[in-house]
Amino acid sequence: MSDRAANYFSTKVTERDRAVFEAGLALGMVVHQFTGIPLKSNEDAELLERLIERSILSQPYRTKAKVAIKRRFDHKPEDPYDYSTLKTSDLDVLVEVKYGRFVVRARLRRVEELDFNLAYIEDIEEV
Repeated sequence: MSDRAANYFSTKVTERDRAVFEAGLALGMVVHQFTGIPLKSNEDAELLERLIERSILSQPYRTKAKVAIKRRFDHKPEDPYDYSTLKTSDLDVLVEVKYGRFVVRARLRRVEELDFNLAYIEDIEEV
C-alpha cells in the first residue's frame, strides 16, 4: 500500500492505529462541519444525508458511509422563519475505513441510556 503521508506519522503508529485515527477524523468532520445547517423538510434532510456521505467518501481511505438524519419537521411552509438546525443528536453516522490490512467501522449516534451523542468503534477486522 502506498501512502504519501505515512512518513509524517510516528513509526510506532500501526496500520490498525491509522485506520482507527482516520475513522475518528471522519466522524469529527461530520459533527464540526455540518451541525447548525438549517433544515426545513424531509427533502432537505435527504439531500444533506447524501452530501455528508459523499463528503466522507471524498477523504482518504473511507470505503463506506451511511448517514441518517432524525426527522423532526412540523414547520409551516408559509413561515420563512420556521425551520430547524441540524444537531449532533439528530445524526446517525456509520463510516468504514480501510487502511492497510485493517477495516474499521465507526459510528456516531445518540445513545439515550448514556444521555450522550457517542462516537465509537463498532468493529475492527484484519483482512
